[in-house]
Amino acid sequence: MKALARAGDAAQVADLFAELALSAPAAGAAAPSVLSYNTLLNALVEAGLAAEARGVFDGMLAAGVAPTASTFNILVKLYAWRTAEFHLAYDEIHGMRGHGVAPDVGTFSTLVTGLCRAGRLDEAWGVLDWMMQEGCLPMVHTYTPILHGYCRQGRIEEARKLMDFMEGAGCPPSIVTYNVLIKALCDDGRFDEVKEVLAEIKTKGPKPSAVTYNTYMDALSKAGMAEKAVELFEDMRCEGLKPTGFTLSIALNCFCVHSKFSEVIRLLERSTELNWCAAVVAYNTVMSRLCDMERWLAILELLADMIKKGIIPNTRTFNILIQSLCIRGKLSIAINLVFNHGIPANVVTYNTLIHWSYYHGRASDADSMFEYMKKVANVAPDEVTYTIMIDGLCRQGKFDEATDCFKESLKDRLSKDLLTPLINRLGRKERIRNIVVVFREIERQGFVRNYMIFEDTVRSFCTVGFRQHTKIFNLGFLLEGILGPGKEVYPAHNGRRKR
Repeated sequence: MKALARAGDAAQVADLFAELALSAPAAGAAAPSVLSYNTLLNALVEAGLAAEARGVFDGMLAAGVAPTASTFNILVKLYAWRTAEFHLAYDEIHGMRGHGVAPDVGTFSTLVTGLCRAGRLDEAWGVLDWMMQEGCLPMVHTYTPILHGYCRQGRIEEARKLMDFMEGAGCPPSIVTYNVLIKALCDDGRFDEVKEVLAEIKTKGPKPSAVTYNTYMDALSKAGMAEKAVELFEDMRCEGLKPTGFTLSIALNCFCVHSKFSEVIRLLERSTELNWCAAVVAYNTVMSRLCDMERWLAILELLADMIKKGIIPNTRTFNILIQSLCIRGKLSIAINLVFNHGIPANVVTYNTLIHWSYYHGRASDADSMFEYMKKVANVAPDEVTYTIMIDGLCRQGKFDEATDCFKESLKDRLSKDLLTPLINRLGRKERIRNIVVVFREIERQGFVRNYMIFEDTVRSFCTVGFRQHTKIFNLGFLLEGILGPGKEVYPAHNGRRKR
């Protein structure tokens, strides 16, 4: 039951508990214990099943099983974390003594955490006073949520004062507490202060964790300070900490930013030495950067390297390769890999090939691939696919086919981002009949045409010259065809179908 609960499968936990409850009497075994009830109760709470959790607790009492402090802590978590019904959380704590159970530090810490997540920091301090009156001393995990709450609200100075208060109260911050502060400082770009905090950690005792360095490195990398981030990678190893997959992904990205691909290869080759299994995600990170740099040969070398190491490429790996080949003008090789060598393809793969086929003037290939993906590969087109196709068909002057393609896209939903460029294309060529067909199909499919669609449409007409006196008649005729005689624009409906 615990294993299933950890996997988040509350339904299976409930089934197993029911099986235990039914089979125990028949086998002469004891009925489910409080531990079994607590396991089920916690699984339901984690799944957000409040009514079911309450039912299990009531059933537990009816079965004569005495609840423990852990039982009530789970209920407090339900009301303070999941449902934010704090009055019920307080009721549970006040009712504990009626069952012969006293609140413990876990009870109060759970309530404090919920209050801090809800931004009720002053109330959380009140709970601290209450627990001390009850003779229960706060611990690090009681204070840390309050510090986290200050950081979320940007009150970093108050967070630092709280850490000083913890020291004075004989409850020094843990590395988890320091990590929360470091994350807040990094988010605020206060990197000099992060260095000070790291020095403070080393003098006061708690050892920095991989999370400490990962947080700092990631922030430096995103701030464009890749070289400093890489230096931290070596500092981390000097501290005796093993890099995690996330650490190495940051380092790989930093090397790629500065085009230090020799360092990238060396780092991937050192994966065994670093006790790190370089997975497909790491290779994809590097290959994506190489694609941006248009270095398709280097991508091929990396692909060969990962296959030699027994790392199985995924669809994203091949999509990066296909994109890099297309950028370098090697469309035929890319198409050959997909259609003749069984490279796994998804909608992104086909979108890439269709786009570059149109780009290189191979419209017939693009049209064929569009049909192939739908009818042979059974890959459903997405909005990107339809956008590429409609734009490509319009460029060829195939306005009827473009209109039909848009009508087909309505099977999924009405996309304003797809409609607007189509109307622009049709408007430039004065394809009034096609525009009327588009709007009539929108109405026929049951989509609501709101004022934003008409506003964008009229603006498109005016942009392409329909406001000129020689064409104003066409504009009036077009609007009448779209709206229909005596029709009004429907109110906004978020693009959902009528049912």
